[in-house]
Amino acid sequence: MQWTGLNELREKYLSFFEGKGHLRLGSFPLVPKDDPSLLLINSGMAPMKKWFLGQEEPPRHRVTTCQKCIRTPDIERVGITARHGTFFEMLGNFSFQDYFKDEVIPWAWEFLTSDEWMAIPKDKLYISVYLDDDEAYDIWTQKVGIAPDHMVRMGKEDNFWEHGSGPCGPCSEIYFDRGPEYGCGKPTCGPGCDCDRYMEIWNLVFSQFDSDGKGHYERLPKPNIDTGMGLERLACVMQGVGNLFEVDTVQSVLHHVEHIAGKTYKQNEKTDVSIRVITDHIRSCTFMVSDGILPSNEGRGYVLRRLLRRAARHGRLLGIQGPFLVDLVETVIQSSESAYPELREHAAYIKKVVGTEEANFARTIDAGMNILTGLIDAMEKAHQHILSGLDAFKLNDTFGFPLDLTREIAAEQGIQVDEDGFHAEMTKQKERARAERLKKNISGWSADLFGELTTAPTVFTGYDTLTDTGVVVALSDEETLTDGISTDDQAKEGVLVVLDKTPFYAEMGGQVADHGVLSGDNCALRVLDVKKTPKGYFVHTCVLENGYVRVGDTLTAQVDKEYRWAIARNHTATHLMQAALREVLGDHVHQAGSYQDAHVTRFDFTHFSAVTPEELARVEKIVNDKIYDSMQVDVRSMALDEAKKMGAMALFGEKYGEIVRVVDVCGWSTEFCGGTHVQNTAQIGGFKIISESSVAAGIRRIEAVTGKNLLMRANTNEMVLRSTAAALKANNVADVVARAEAVMAENKAMHRELDNMKAQVAASRVQSLFEAAEEVGGVKIVTAYFAGTTGDTLRGMCDTLREKAVKPVVAVLVGSDGAKISMAVAVNKLAQEKGLKAGSLVKDLSAIAGGKGGGKPDFAMAGLKDPNKIDEALHAAAGVVAQQMN
Repeated sequence: MQWTGLNELREKYLSFFEGKGHLRLGSFPLVPKDDPSLLLINSGMAPMKKWFLGQEEPPRHRVTTCQKCIRTPDIERVGITARHGTFFEMLGNFSFQDYFKDEVIPWAWEFLTSDEWMAIPKDKLYISVYLDDDEAYDIWTQKVGIAPDHMVRMGKEDNFWEHGSGPCGPCSEIYFDRGPEYGCGKPTCGPGCDCDRYMEIWNLVFSQFDSDGKGHYERLPKPNIDTGMGLERLACVMQGVGNLFEVDTVQSVLHHVEHIAGKTYKQNEKTDVSIRVITDHIRSCTFMVSDGILPSNEGRGYVLRRLLRRAARHGRLLGIQGPFLVDLVETVIQSSESAYPELREHAAYIKKVVGTEEANFARTIDAGMNILTGLIDAMEKAHQHILSGLDAFKLNDTFGFPLDLTREIAAEQGIQVDEDGFHAEMTKQKERARAERLKKNISGWSADLFGELTTAPTVFTGYDTLTDTGVVVALSDEETLTDGISTDDQAKEGVLVVLDKTPFYAEMGGQVADHGVLSGDNCALRVLDVKKTPKGYFVHTCVLENGYVRVGDTLTAQVDKEYRWAIARNHTATHLMQAALREVLGDHVHQAGSYQDAHVTRFDFTHFSAVTPEELARVEKIVNDKIYDSMQVDVRSMALDEAKKMGAMALFGEKYGEIVRVVDVCGWSTEFCGGTHVQNTAQIGGFKIISESSVAAGIRRIEAVTGKNLLMRANTNEMVLRSTAAALKANNVADVVARAEAVMAENKAMHRELDNMKAQVAASRVQSLFEAAEEVGGVKIVTAYFAGTTGDTLRGMCDTLREKAVKPVVAVLVGSDGAKISMAVAVNKLAQEKGLKAGSLVKDLSAIAGGKGGGKPDFAMAGLKDPNKIDEALHAAAGVVAQQMN
């Protein structure tokens, strides 16, 4: 056994199983596809569930991968010990109804112990099997030759893989004995012990049963193999190190953290925790952002935000001043780009996202400090000594303010934190999150309506033709499969038709499905939508207009040409728009979503500020210039490597096969795309941006129209403009702006004159109010109700009362403008000296009429809800003033 680098170990494993007839696949993205049960990919088999279930045909029945994974259930433990981490790579070899125990067990032993591969001493390895799995036990002991004292049988909790209903089975785990110095010293110490001596490195799962989830197991006629070996754990063994933070690729990041912080690892336990947190979290964050995840307040985006902020906060604890995570991103990329070249491709984008979030957190944590300081000040004045758990939780949840920092700052002021209350609020939050997960079919193992079909997938012919004939291979009424469907007295909706081949494009990649008709000798169907099932069947959602349709019928499929071409114009324009955005805004622009139908194109992209009108104008001009240049649109299928050499842009987090479809506009815009497009940019006709907005943190959206829709919009705008000109009595459209400015000036002058008149009326009313005022304890109390009076007018009257009063005075005025009832309370300085405050008075008086409000000692306002209680509130003024007076 000799020292081997992590990147070399990965390559050796994959090469070994390629030699056993396995297809090597690249890592799937961290974002699960069509699996609502998972937030992030957390195991090697997770992206391949449908292959295990037979819902989709795998590219080969023997597959090997090294899968990037994220696990965050015990994120708080990461850093505290060296055993925990959020990011890891999982080596795996998989059999989909091919080989089984007789093959996989000897292969595992060969890879680990053969001098050609790992050459791990055999006496260092121990094997566990499921209690009742005699088959695996016999293969290990008789075929491989493991001594019985290196074998251990374990129960269901340790050696049986099961996840609700569905495929499951026993497993066999391979342990490496690290030596007694890692052990607990107990005489019972062995594989499965909680100490660090026996480290599990490889788990072989034998999926041989189908569970109903209620304790009943049926033997599968064709079982599966799913194995998983943590790459970092294997590296610990082969490099002779104690934990994952000492593995070569991880250690390169750790050393960089040491350099930035000016600290040395293993000299101070508190410092070590922060160094480990930063090292682990920046690895996770780099891979997550590379796969298209952005920081947010929910879902996987919240996981990313939490990891980034935890890393940034531990940087502060290490004394690091200013942003530093972006520098670490480059080290992560350098250590892993040989296996994950997308990291280098997305380097600028990853650094932009990480840097922006780190800067945002710096502002957030400062806001949290201000709020915590305010809470402490208020507690000191109230002579309180325990900060509530709810307040601590809000600081954590809203501002990302960690509990230990809250505790430390509070302790400096002699204040404790109700940590039990804090954890209770955290538990409530986790329960809410768990309830949300349960709503999403947590098992993730689901079948579609046409999952039982065994015929060949639908052949799509729509790239070359809009008319074709196809044979009906399946029918459904949206409830069950059926052999035939007919109309009664009227058209029948919800008819689902699957053909052996079709020119209809199915909704995918942001492009909506084609519309059109299916017709046969005995039926006519209107196609409203088309979806593609996991097995590749194109399901046409139709209205059966008349007649009957049966399985086996031959139908003519006719796509609506105008509808298809309108979509194609929008789709090609989207490609041009993305290229123009990258030219104007920068290479950090990447597609984050898109939508094209016959009316509009909508493009979501990564950018961290609003696109200015000037930038939008430049984008629009560039796109239109390319349209007017009549550029040829070339669509070709080619090898993935060839497409990448061309510079074709791929979608974040998208998994591509060996052959890809590339849409190339004369080399100016080159993208992977399965959608439908025009043949020449001139066919787009024209391009107009109609809106730009934010849809999420770091994500902008542009909507635009093309072709006939642009003309329709121009005609509509012209009609609106002519109607506006007529309403403003402008002689022609060109005079609209000048006429609108003149009308606005006239309106402003009239408002100014009206305000002056209101002020004069208010002044005259104030004098009469003084004369009728009631006096309590030497304080004049002015009360009145004014119909047709706004809050602003009441404010002006209160100002006049305060200015003219030579004695202590309180004014309580109520006004209604027909839509809103307002109460204004004013207290002059002489009345304030008697202990009266406008904010306190308005609170008590407005409550009588179902309102609430507040303000300063000299002036306050409130909104009232119950008009029938206005008089009661005004009559109560004298009593409330008497109560609140010194």
